[in-house]
Amino acid sequence: MVLSQWIVGSSEEAGFLKLVLDHVSDCLVAVDTSGTIVLINQPYCRLLGGKADDFIGRHITDVVGPQTKLHLVARGEGSHVGYPLKVRGHQLITKQVPVIQDGQIIGAVGLALFSDLAALKRTFRRISQAELALPQGNKPWRSRFGMSNIVGQGELMDAYRNSLEVVAGHDLPVLISGETGSGKELAAHAIHAHSSRSEGPFVWINCASIPGELIEAELFGYEGGAFTGARSRGKLGKFELASGGTLFLDEIGDMPLHLQGSLLRVLQTNEIVRVGGTTPVAVNARVICATNQSLPELARAGRFRQDLYYRLGVLPIDVPPLRDREDTEFLARQLLTRIAARLSAVPKDLSRREITALLAHRWPGNVRELENVLTRFVVTSQLVLLPADLRPEQDEARKPQPLKKRIQSQTATEIRAALKQSSGNRSRAAGLLGISRAHLYRLMKEQRL
Repeated sequence: MVLSQWIVGSSEEAGFLKLVLDHVSDCLVAVDTSGTIVLINQPYCRLLGGKADDFIGRHITDVVGPQTKLHLVARGEGSHVGYPLKVRGHQLITKQVPVIQDGQIIGAVGLALFSDLAALKRTFRRISQAELALPQGNKPWRSRFGMSNIVGQGELMDAYRNSLEVVAGHDLPVLISGETGSGKELAAHAIHAHSSRSEGPFVWINCASIPGELIEAELFGYEGGAFTGARSRGKLGKFELASGGTLFLDEIGDMPLHLQGSLLRVLQTNEIVRVGGTTPVAVNARVICATNQSLPELARAGRFRQDLYYRLGVLPIDVPPLRDREDTEFLARQLLTRIAARLSAVPKDLSRREITALLAHRWPGNVRELENVLTRFVVTSQLVLLPADLRPEQDEARKPQPLKKRIQSQTATEIRAALKQSSGNRSRAAGLLGISRAHLYRLMKEQRL
């Protein structure tokens, strides 16, 4: 029996078979031993741009092209699984196998397994990850902000956004430096969203918030049973989760010194070794780092590897502090609108006196501090720049002090207040101030506290 006779059968059977195959999302075509098309489903017809009647009865090479092997498979010349086939500009990964009845080949069937090579790679990656680790949760790692989220105007902000766009166009490590609350993570999101990796994951880790003994497992993952308490099936590290995308290492200055060498090796070789593993694993993630510390000073003090600093500093980005910007009033009004919308509150406007107060403030907490102040303003209608017990009295009558001394005095005052509120617990005090513990120690040393 030839394949065309086997397919036709009774009209009821043929109708049911056609209905089933038309509901299959993948492209499917069948030929007889001469290579003539005897069956083709609707997805394949849509890809080819016609109807089934336009293709049935024609030779497969006339319809698909000479690169197909389906007519050869139908003659008994082997089979092909994972065979790449370009059809009408679409790259398909196909399975071409013979149809055998009673030990005799009566034709062949071609089925598109994947619509393109990228889909095949993504599927292989998902399978590999599923074999190694337990589900990581329903929330995917993705970038939540783009260049449009960097609000600001003026020459300084225009130059800043332009530098982010330039950096985004080069697939190299990036080092973002800036004060606490200035928007370093927002810059990392924007670089990723504006890069060729924008469709990939955006994975982040805060090097200051994870105990040093756990950071290695978080970054590189671990094999099953690598240590006490480890998952029996292992766990993927952030480098593997970020494959095809970006890994954002926040507070890089707080990374333990012994791990900095491992990070440097990954940047040089694009390979990791999981904790408890023995085989290198290839990774493909762009690394963006951020810090509010001076890495050159840390390097001189022996707390940060110089070679790693030079490797990360290929594309440096400096986030401007709010006090250096000329758009504080514009930014405040934009933030007020967003805050009111987020809180479903009635939009409020700032008086000229309140704007003057905003412009005169030094903003040690930068944009984050401004947003917190405006959030309180939306809720309470009160613009409070400093806690009441820290606000200096009769500012107008006081003799002006040099800028550096005023900054030092304000810094020392805020540190003392945070230490008092945290009962001397320096980790909690650093959290209240919005800085890392290492940064707090450095400030305390500078202020001789």
